[in-house]
Amino acid sequence: MYMEAEQFAENMLQGNTETCWKNLLQHVESGRNSLFIFEQLLAPAMRYVGSLWETHQITVADEHLASGVCDVLLSRYAALKKKPAIHGYRAMLLCVKGEAHYFGLKMVNTMFEENGFDTRFYGPNLPLEYASLSALSWKPDIVALSVSIVYHLPTLLEYVEAFEKLIPRPVIMIGGRIIEKYSVHEAVDGRAVFLSDMHELEQWIMSYNRANQQQHVR
Repeated sequence: MYMEAEQFAENMLQGNTETCWKNLLQHVESGRNSLFIFEQLLAPAMRYVGSLWETHQITVADEHLASGVCDVLLSRYAALKKKPAIHGYRAMLLCVKGEAHYFGLKMVNTMFEENGFDTRFYGPNLPLEYASLSALSWKPDIVALSVSIVYHLPTLLEYVEAFEKLIPRPVIMIGGRIIEKYSVHEAVDGRAVFLSDMHELEQWIMSYNRANQQQHVR
């Protein structure tokens, strides 16, 4: 499977968006779910692109081209999988100020939409003042934050402190490549949910839906 992800990445590096999309659709039509698409195809393909860039085998322009293809694929796939917001649950997703890596968060947004959530995806680098204003007016049930660079961790804590003061208080969710490597759990001290991969996210969403449906039954 890793060889397939590498071949997929090579097509991304060539800007072959339609070839990549046809390949992705073949997996969808064969019954592959979003976990497979994200964790076995797109994520390893982009990691491969990143490794080529880090070892100077491709240029920044090549990496940007592949990233652009990946962004288009994620948007198309999201449109394909989106379901009506049947539950009334709201999820607001954003990267903290200065954070430019958003593909993982975009995948998370698709997972929420696929499970009937109403979402607002704010993407990379959203300053706290604007994020807070949006949350105050929209009143999300969940605020998902993404961070992948260690020197953004102090900023992340500022966002957590701001969002936990909202009334009603949303569930604060944190994901990113560094949450397990550094002592983020200890710094936040139980004030947020930490998810390290899409499998954990899927299980969390299922539990969240079950818990809220039981409350409505009561």
